[in-house]
Amino acid sequence: MQGNKRETQREDTRRRLIAAALDVFRRDGVEAARIEDIVAQVGVTRGSFYFHFPTKDDVLAVVYAEANARLVALIAAAPPDIQIRDLLRLIVGDIGEVWHRDPRLFSQVGLHALRQVAHTDPAAPRDPVREALAGRFANALDRGELTEGLPPELLADIFLLNAFTGMLAWSANPGLPLGPVLQGVVHLFVVGAARPT
Repeated sequence: MQGNKRETQREDTRRRLIAAALDVFRRDGVEAARIEDIVAQVGVTRGSFYFHFPTKDDVLAVVYAEANARLVALIAAAPPDIQIRDLLRLIVGDIGEVWHRDPRLFSQVGLHALRQVAHTDPAAPRDPVREALAGRFANALDRGELTEGLPPELLADIFLLNAFTGMLAWSANPGLPLGPVLQGVVHLFVVGAARPT
């Protein structure tokens, strides 16, 4: 019983450290954020922060992993016969819901994600969001919704990179509403930028 209580306390401290770190990151940016400011909000020592997170970047890794897990669950819960356009709209709607109030934090998490991709071993397991989305693109190709030409894994990568680019543009100019920016990405991806003739 004592071990359970201790584990619950550790997890509570970890969650409070994440929340405090995100507050400080929003205010100061990750580079300028001071561990002292984070731990002061929680009322713990620097050692407690480093027990849970070797670096500030590890806090961003948790946020990134949680956002990915949410998207994987959303993709898995969508009906198997959902049209790819509707699935992509669902995905960007969820992304918009998560990030629309956090342009500065998104850019920090986005930079973390780019560093992860740049240092990933090509033989390592693929990102779970890409895997889940590639499966849905394969289904859409099988149903004839999309033109043949690119494999589903590449379609997933291209879509996610386009959504990421749209979000980076939004985070640099957060006066634009995120929802329409991401819906525009879906439109450009599925329909194309050319006017119908």
